[in-house]
Amino acid sequence: MGLLTSLFSFSNGQTIYPTDHKLTMEERKDATNKFLKQKGVPTLKSLPFVDDYTVAHFRDSKEVASKTVVLFGLLYVADNAKTPKEIISYFQKYNLWDYVSPKEREYLEKAERTKKENNQISWRIECINVLLWSLGHFDKLAFPTTMCDFSDYKDLPDLENDPTDWIKKAKLRETEEILNETDLIYRIDWAVTEASLNEKKIPAKINQEVVTERHYALNWLTMYEKEWDNITTDT
Repeated sequence: MGLLTSLFSFSNGQTIYPTDHKLTMEERKDATNKFLKQKGVPTLKSLPFVDDYTVAHFRDSKEVASKTVVLFGLLYVADNAKTPKEIISYFQKYNLWDYVSPKEREYLEKAERTKKENNQISWRIECINVLLWSLGHFDKLAFPTTMCDFSDYKDLPDLENDPTDWIKKAKLRETEEILNETDLIYRIDWAVTEASLNEKKIPAKINQEVVTERHYALNWLTMYEKEWDNITTDT
């Protein structure tokens, strides 16, 4: 499947969380669980809270934008649209090499990449989707039932030209929105993991791979761990 030939999906715009004030951890959890119950997704009352604005930390916009370009370049390699040598040269030329994680460097520098390795990188399209959303390039993240598409998305650097201005212009969206999505995907991930472990049907037609990647990106955005390679999606 050519991952670089698809379109971004958008949600139906349903409002889940109050927007007239910053939410406490309890308020956010309650709103998420109410929404998920309406969708037929199981919830766990004892599942811990996601940090609220009083203690949460976030990546800065430059780091987020730079990582987005790096992931985009990796997708090109996985999709055989560019060679690893071309992408490494691009990253080094435009001061992006420091944003390539050790595992990503290992992938690029290997003599050959397996189909499994390329597939794992290809799923990072879902991380790109989250990071672009976090930078305000579109309004909503769709409910995670299908893989995102972005063939008609025109605002990513084309990997032929200097991405510096694109990165400099980046601005992180409201952090409350990021916390809302983090809480939502955390609880969805618990539900699909629980179903999978107990050999039950995944609820609400949710795509587990999409959930995992989205959770990964949101945990990175909210500083769950310092380094990209060390991020986990615990539930």
